[in-house]
Amino acid sequence: MKVIQEDVFSHLVIGLTKYIESGQKYPYPHELHYALHHLSAAMLTKYPGTITDLLQLFEQPLEQWWPGTPPSGIDPRFELLFEGELDEQVTDFLLEYELSGRETLQDIQVILDNRLMVNILNTARNIYLTDPVAACNEYTAIRQYVIAHPWTNSGHLRQALGNLRFIKLQDVSAMYQDARALGPTLLYTKPGMKDACYWICPLCGPLYQRNNQLGSIKPNACLGRCPGPQGWQSLDPGTYPWVLKRGVHLRTHIPGTTEIQLYQWLTQDVQPTKPSLHEVILWPGVDRYDLQLKFQGVTWAVDVKDYKDPFVLGKHIAQDNRHVVEPALEWRKWYYVYPSYREQQRSDYYASVTRAAGQLPPSVAIISEAQFKEYIALQ
Repeated sequence: MKVIQEDVFSHLVIGLTKYIESGQKYPYPHELHYALHHLSAAMLTKYPGTITDLLQLFEQPLEQWWPGTPPSGIDPRFELLFEGELDEQVTDFLLEYELSGRETLQDIQVILDNRLMVNILNTARNIYLTDPVAACNEYTAIRQYVIAHPWTNSGHLRQALGNLRFIKLQDVSAMYQDARALGPTLLYTKPGMKDACYWICPLCGPLYQRNNQLGSIKPNACLGRCPGPQGWQSLDPGTYPWVLKRGVHLRTHIPGTTEIQLYQWLTQDVQPTKPSLHEVILWPGVDRYDLQLKFQGVTWAVDVKDYKDPFVLGKHIAQDNRHVVEPALEWRKWYYVYPSYREQQRSDYYASVTRAAGQLPPSVAIISEAQFKEYIALQ
């Protein structure tokens, strides 16, 4: 098998993203056409004969078929596609990949959706320079709303966030789309029910129908923690016509659920019984990290990170900038906290993260959510 040139992988995932989002079999996006040409030349007789067989190949671990070594940050033990959708590490690769013609990414909806929240973040950080209290309040209100209300309507959004002074309400509503535009993928009739409904999981958010079954938009984040059908709720399509756009759902809502749950546990369960924990601040300094815990004379910074691939998480931690010049954000101990369900999916998760992160200062620690809660109890 011929070794493939380095740029083919990036063209493949970009083209594959456009192909999946278009919903059309032909014509192929030019990036996909380019990648498949080189892939067929490298794989020769092992190259699948049909697009159906090719997509099935993409659901196999890369190490089983990719000619050569995938780019740094891509774990060959994982697949390109998972249940017909881009695998999480591929989406992360797209979001971080520096392409020589960045405009090539403009048609990729996940990228564009994610930028909607990034734009609000940047706006709030600019406001923070002159009015830090207002900036933090507005950003926190918006992010909490998006996490708590992946389904909404214009009236509810106006009622909850109509008093924003600096950030435009239309910038918030832009993170939602008309659910009717997605057709039947969101409507599902449960056995025994008369009418089709929208559905929501408290951890996965809006549920999508695939092969006549409901499921998470991000299955790997659902494994080991989803309550299943008994914990899902139905919603009236007429009452909740707006649903989060895909990129906001993936990059803000799902990881934010873990952040909010940890915040609520600290403020509702821990603080009332532990006087030593004086204050818990959510997304301090407009999201410089996720949680600030103030004990007597000591401040902790907590950054919740949820990555399928521990290598990617470790690499992110190794390159992360934890330097803070503002006194209000200073910390003595920094904790990177990952959801414990990741260890259920992969027993060597912690070891892999720490190995990829390399040597860290004594003031920085990597820990699971369960271990973090145990450590809090000892303070």
